Amino acid sequence: MDIGWNMAAYMGVRAARELEVVSHNLANASTMGFKRTLLQNWQLRSAQNSLDGGDPEAAKYVDVRSHDFNQGSIHETGKDTDMALQGPGFFKVQTPQGVRYTRNGNFALNADRELVTQEGYQVMGKNGPIALDSLDKDFSFDAEGGVHLDKNLGDQLLVADFDNPQDLHPWGKTLLLAGPQAGPEQEAPATRILQGNIEESNVDLVKESVNMVDIQRRYEAYLKVLDTFTGSDRKVVEEIGHV
Repeated sequence: MDIGWNMAAYMGVRAARELEVVSHNLANASTMGFKRTLLQNWQLRSAQNSLDGGDPEAAKYVDVRSHDFNQGSIHETGKDTDMALQGPGFFKVQTPQGVRYTRNGNFALNADRELVTQEGYQVMGKNGPIALDSLDKDFSFDAEGGVHLDKNLGDQLLVADFDNPQDLHPWGKTLLLAGPQAGPEQEAPATRILQGNIEESNVDLVKESVNMVDIQRRYEAYLKVLDTFTGSDRKVVEEIGHV
């Protein structure tokens, strides 16, 4: 009975976690540059009881959240300050709390004609914040991120990447904070920058919606199993009480 209780309780909790993750993905399906969250079941160890030569202990599992960094669809907007990354890496952004990273290239110009995020954070180039203060107000970006001002090459957009991007943690709505296990920041030279384009989220609405229905059904099934166990235990207690 204990094994049934434990398994049903664990699967119910896991289904609730899965439901939370899928709901989060669906809520951000229209967020530019969003990368879907995954919930993976990792086996920590399968311990062997070596002290008394007994049976192996049950394997230890833990639910771990990760990110799916696969490329999202790119669509053309025609807006000069919109940028999409084709390939790995992230735009580097300066916030009052420090450097952050993002795939959301829905940028704008502030009063100083600096390239900024929708929150007003500066987008960084190799020489600092990207400033588009050309004399004739004409600017363009090439596929390598080079900034062309008045037909001259100026700064270059900085596209950063990491050995372990899974240690990038959500910060705010569309920004990421690099954790200690992400590794040192490095350039992503093979990534192309597409001006006048935006990368959409990589959430597949149909698949996520189907997944949500399946999880809800499993969650309800585990609750029924727990109700059955509870009813059985109650019956045993009542019968013993009448002996």
